[in-house]
Amino acid sequence: MSPTPLDLSHLPPTFLLPTRLTQPKANEISSQLRSCKCPLAGNPADAGLFVGDINTPKRCEFELRGRGLSVSSKMSPDTKKVRVVKLKWFTESYENSRLLPIDEYIVFTGYVQPSKRPSPVSSPERGEKQKGALEKDAAERQLRKEILERARLDQARYREEKEHDTRDDIRKLQDMELLYATRRQRKGIDELMAISKPDSKNRARESTPEYEERQGRVVSRGRPRLLKEMPDWVQQHNKYSCCRHTPLVSPNAEFISLLDTIKLSRTLTSDGVGIRAYSTTIATLQAYPYPLISPSEVSLLPGCDGKSSALFQEYMTSPDRSLAVIRELEKSPSFNTLKLFSSIWGVGPAGAREFFYDKGWKTLEDVVDHGWGQLTRAQQIGVKYFDEFQSPISRNEAREIAAVVGKAAGKLRAGMDYTIVGGYRRGKMEIHDVDIILSHTTHSMTTGGVVKELVLELEASGHITHTLHLGRELNNTATINAHRYGFDSLEKALVVFLAPTSGLHRRVDIILAPPVSVGSALLGWTGGTTFERDLRLWCDKERGWKFTSEGVFERITGRRVAGLDGTWRVGEKMVEAERRVMEGVGLKWLEPCERCTG
Repeated sequence: MSPTPLDLSHLPPTFLLPTRLTQPKANEISSQLRSCKCPLAGNPADAGLFVGDINTPKRCEFELRGRGLSVSSKMSPDTKKVRVVKLKWFTESYENSRLLPIDEYIVFTGYVQPSKRPSPVSSPERGEKQKGALEKDAAERQLRKEILERARLDQARYREEKEHDTRDDIRKLQDMELLYATRRQRKGIDELMAISKPDSKNRARESTPEYEERQGRVVSRGRPRLLKEMPDWVQQHNKYSCCRHTPLVSPNAEFISLLDTIKLSRTLTSDGVGIRAYSTTIATLQAYPYPLISPSEVSLLPGCDGKSSALFQEYMTSPDRSLAVIRELEKSPSFNTLKLFSSIWGVGPAGAREFFYDKGWKTLEDVVDHGWGQLTRAQQIGVKYFDEFQSPISRNEAREIAAVVGKAAGKLRAGMDYTIVGGYRRGKMEIHDVDIILSHTTHSMTTGGVVKELVLELEASGHITHTLHLGRELNNTATINAHRYGFDSLEKALVVFLAPTSGLHRRVDIILAPPVSVGSALLGWTGGTTFERDLRLWCDKERGWKFTSEGVFERITGRRVAGLDGTWRVGEKMVEAERRVMEGVGLKWLEPCERCTG
């Protein structure tokens, strides 16, 4: 018996996004939508609602822009509000013959400029059909012409930008990416970015050995190191940080800490290019086993460019071993305020910019006094326990918290075991949250809502004071301060935990991995951010696979890669399953303490 059709006639014009759908499947869903009286739009520009198999806001923006829609997060007089809802909302509503609350499935809400594409004139008279067809064809030709022209201009602009210095490049990028409405917002972002972009004029020339010798300002800490004396990954120019040992302690830690501050400024201004560039440089320097000698040595390292060399030269010649950009950032009210707000759990960089530029708040007191009612529940908790969340967690305290969680899990499911992952597993002496992976060698013992039972048990015992998230997926990870690559469909609970000994409220993430996913879960929740980024890139570019904390999958079929087994078996430790995954994707085994890329 087929499900009873729903009545979707109340929806705005709706467009079905074909992302991840085969043509037969897309046709089937379109037919189901029509049977429910859904007002389907043939043109994306006419739609106010989009339905698609999409889970992240960034992917939504990408899909809409790919269909010629200029998307913004801010409303202006000429814009039209659009929403993207998960396809699961419709399919589950259709199967159950009951309309589910759409707001719970909304992935993205934004605003688009009205379409400038000429629309074909249609006539109800049969004699006008040919005229309408001609006009439609002319409109499509005009659209293709505009697309080609935009592509030509984009290519020319790219060549032009390559010739400009870094400050101009990033400013143009920010003008496109940061969609703030007021002059004050734009001015504030530009001022902060101007500080964080060192003057790159003549940097490439200054980083050469000839310039160093001519100026005589850089005193080497030893004889120049030859390329053949460097690690294999340097000689091979291998940029993948998952292919090399990256220890927790580096002989160049002081210089790296300065680059970390610059990277933070790029994060606060949503400079995606800068974040990636500095992340790569920092990961490379962290893995380099020798104290850097000169700027020319820096330029030989994969992922380091002329700017990195110039910064190192300035660092070496500076009387206080610092950088001018760091001194400016430390004096910048914008930087310090954004840094403060972004460190509130549940706020993040995007929320920090909204607090500072949109709301005009400058202190935590401003947030409490003027905006408490505007905060989400997670942000209110982040403000309430700000000092406690900022207080570092020792390794002993992390073990104490994990033992409480593990004991409670063992009571609910006999044989349940756990591993502390994240920075703790990499060897950090102090961390700011505790990530715990639970699992069992029997699949059935990881089903049936065990995480929910565990949270209820720990709430009853007074250990968990607040539950921030409980379930399988986080849709709005942009405002969550947590492991960047950990948000998969593994069942998890993000909670506030009252530590038994210290009595402080601590952030704890509890992740449940079925036995088939233990190896990939450990691998996906242990490495530093750049390690995890490069691991996924390696699997994609070198193998054509998709790595997630749930497993390794073929991109075309979506099936688990045959022969790559990350299952936790009876009689072995979890780490053995992790080793099989890492070696199965073609990488050399690295101990957790060798994945400290930052």
